[in-house]
Amino acid sequence: MPVSRPRRDVGAQGSPASNGVVSIRAHASYRPDYSTLASNRVAAARQKLGLTHAEFADYLSDALGWPVYESAVKRWEAGKAPPGDALLACTAITHDDPGMPAPLLAAVPPAFPAETLTGPWVTCYQFSHGGAAKFHADIAHIVIGPGRRVRAVNHPPEPRSEGRPVPFRNEIDAGLAGRHLIGEWRNVSDTRYFGTLQLAVLPGEIVMEGWYAGVGSDIDVSTGFWRWVRLDLGPVPPAGFTLREPHDLHDLVMSHSQYGAPLTLADVRGD
Repeated sequence: MPVSRPRRDVGAQGSPASNGVVSIRAHASYRPDYSTLASNRVAAARQKLGLTHAEFADYLSDALGWPVYESAVKRWEAGKAPPGDALLACTAITHDDPGMPAPLLAAVPPAFPAETLTGPWVTCYQFSHGGAAKFHADIAHIVIGPGRRVRAVNHPPEPRSEGRPVPFRNEIDAGLAGRHLIGEWRNVSDTRYFGTLQLAVLPGEIVMEGWYAGVGSDIDVSTGFWRWVRLDLGPVPPAGFTLREPHDLHDLVMSHSQYGAPLTLADVRGD
């Protein structure tokens, strides 16, 4: 139950009375150095992300939608007040603004550097189409985005979704918490479909597996098992590279050992 606290007398101006604290309102000459405070916020945000000035400029460019240059970041940290939206972005990173709470999983550290996951992966899952179970297969290309987020797109080559004239082209944004990749996906070839995913990165970092949830209909949620196996493309794939049949790749991916070697181009090519 709530603990009752002693009530303090409050003076006429709303400040505690007779408590030994002197209000700055009594000193008309007091002026907080807001420029320095803003500069410190920029530096604190960059250092929290562990980025160089140039990397942080790229991060802010992506977050704000307008170009931020390395020289501007250096000026802001040296005492030049940043624009309001840049300051808000930095405040969101340092999580000092109660209106911009820290992500719920921010306190869960990754078990290994997110950069370990970069590169191509063969991914497969089942989905329902026309009331029947179908297979999807693609090659997802993982990169590390702003704020150490994990980003991925599943082309090229063209994905393969059984029974559909236009395959699912997915974009993914996720974060690494412990050994779990947790995030969101969106189908950019058919904007009706979107959802979430959670993948466990198995020891060895060759296989990831877990579940997706997505829009089944306006009032229905669909789910499915999703497995990823690292791919060693070797030399750049030739133009016109086509994936094998989705059901063949599904069998290959689902049976691949987490302790095996990455799949190769010869394993996944269909032509």
